[in-house]
Amino acid sequence: MKPTDKSLTVAFIGLGRMGSGMVKNIRKAGFPHVVYNRTAEKTAPFVAAGARAANTPREAAAAADILITSLLDDRSVLDMMTGSNRILDGLSRDTIHLGTTTISPNASTELAELHREHGSHYVAANVLGRPSSAEAGELAALVAGEPEAIERCRPVLETFTNMIVEVGERQANAARMKLIVNFFLSGVIEAMGEAYVFAEKHKLDTEIVRKLIVDQVLPNPALKEYAERVKNRRFDEAGATLSTATKDLQLILAEAGAVNAPLPIADLVRDHILTAMAHGQGDLDWCVSTEANRLAGALS
Repeated sequence: MKPTDKSLTVAFIGLGRMGSGMVKNIRKAGFPHVVYNRTAEKTAPFVAAGARAANTPREAAAAADILITSLLDDRSVLDMMTGSNRILDGLSRDTIHLGTTTISPNASTELAELHREHGSHYVAANVLGRPSSAEAGELAALVAGEPEAIERCRPVLETFTNMIVEVGERQANAARMKLIVNFFLSGVIEAMGEAYVFAEKHKLDTEIVRKLIVDQVLPNPALKEYAERVKNRRFDEAGATLSTATKDLQLILAEAGAVNAPLPIADLVRDHILTAMAHGQGDLDWCVSTEANRLAGALS
C-alpha cells in the first residue's frame, strides 16, 4: 500500500542557503522530516521546530520515503552516495531520491544508474530561484525521471515550488535545462552591468535605467533583485557566490563544447568572474562579476 501524502517521511541532506528554505516549507506542509548536515550545529533550529536530526547520511536515508539532497557540486553529492556511512547503505528499495543540486549531466546519469542498481529511484529536480524564493516556497523545479516516481514525490515538491516543469525521463536533461537557464541568466546579468556603465559614461540617470529594466524588460523577481544589486553595487548576502558561479560556468561551457556550440557570452562572463576572483571577491554574490565593466570603463 502506498503511503498517503502526509505520511511520507522526508529526509533532507544539506541545510545551506537553499536547503534551509525548502525544509521550512516541508515542515509547514506537515510532512514528518529528518535533517542531516555535515556541520551538525545547523540542524539545531530545525530540530527545535520539530525535525529529527540524523547523525549520518545513512541514518537519514534509512528514515526516508523521499530523500532530498541540496549540496554544492558533483563531488559532494557522489560522496554522500558512495562514501563512509553512505546514503545507499541506508536507503530502502523503491525510495525516491530528489536531487536539487546543480550538477553535471554526467553526474546526474551516474546517480540514476547507482539508484537503478540499488532498486531505488532518482528524480532530478534542479531548482530555479534564489534563497528568498526557497524561503517563500516559490522555486521552479525542472524535473526528470520515471513518471511514477515523479508523481509519488510531487506532493513534497509542491511544498517549496510554484512551478514544476517535467523535461522527460532522462535525468541528465534536467541538469542541462538548468545549465541553459543559468547561461541565459549570466548573460542578462552581464548585459545589466554593461548597460549601467553605458548610462554612467553618458551621465544618464541610472535609476531610470533600472526602472526600464525592471518594469519594461525583465518582469521576473530574481532579475529585479539583480537589477537593484548591480545598480547599487550591493554584492553582500550572496544567493550564489562567485565560487559557485565558476562551477556553473564550467559546466555550461563543458556541455556546450561537447556539441560544438559556441557560447561567447559564457566565455566573457567566466572571464569577468575570474577577474573578480583574482580581486579576492569569491565569497560575494556572483553579480559582482559585472564590476569588470567598471574597470574596463575606468569608473571607480
